[in-house]
Amino acid sequence: MLSALLRTVRFFKSPRTATTWAAEFIDDRITTPRHRKHLSFYADRQLSVSEGIARALNIETSVVDQQLNNLPDFLVSENKDPGMTIQWSATSELAATTYALVKILKPAIVVETGVGAGVSSWTILKAMEENGTGRLISIDLPTPNTELLPDVGYLVPADLRHRWDLRTGPSNRLLPQTLNELGEIDMFQHDSRHSYSNQLREYTTAWPSIKQTGILVSDDVSNDALHDATQKWNTEPVIIGQSKESPIGIVRKN
Repeated sequence: MLSALLRTVRFFKSPRTATTWAAEFIDDRITTPRHRKHLSFYADRQLSVSEGIARALNIETSVVDQQLNNLPDFLVSENKDPGMTIQWSATSELAATTYALVKILKPAIVVETGVGAGVSSWTILKAMEENGTGRLISIDLPTPNTELLPDVGYLVPADLRHRWDLRTGPSNRLLPQTLNELGEIDMFQHDSRHSYSNQLREYTTAWPSIKQTGILVSDDVSNDALHDATQKWNTEPVIIGQSKESPIGIVRKN
């Protein structure tokens, strides 16, 4: 309790970052509970990682399984870095989903929000390196939890960082700037604050920049944001179950 309080006090020495984080935290606690009317929409559609990716990409599960059976050692090792197992790091299902998608689609540009220790970033960059192509732009808003880390994204090895552009700040400012700079992207992955307002804003901001046949991935589909966005886009998400309550959502732009 004391250590958490001390981390929070240190965090609030950066007024701009702390103010943005506090506003998002309050919005999450007040707004999000009013937007949980369609959770059964996700619960009734949950698939395994292999089935979900195959359905989203309209390919055979055998193609997906080929990638899932060859996950990088750092994702399957019994002796994982502690940063890979903290509560707010990517689950094994999200990491496997991300790795398989990048290996199969071979995206040139991926944008992600939410980094933390860097499990997803490491996974994306490893798949890109194996593909021999790709660039990752990551956006992360530090939180008091960041004080637990040696550095944001510290898990990403030096030999993969040549494909990586890490940008620190709020996604409501940096995501539009980044997408305007890039023009078009192949894949967007949301794993920042999972409030209704933030998720819906990130989905609807990223969607116009995702190219045809490109893909949107979201961790922690725990409110109506993905339902509301896909209804507007006249499409239906693929839902993948996780080892935690909130599933993964995938939407392909056709």
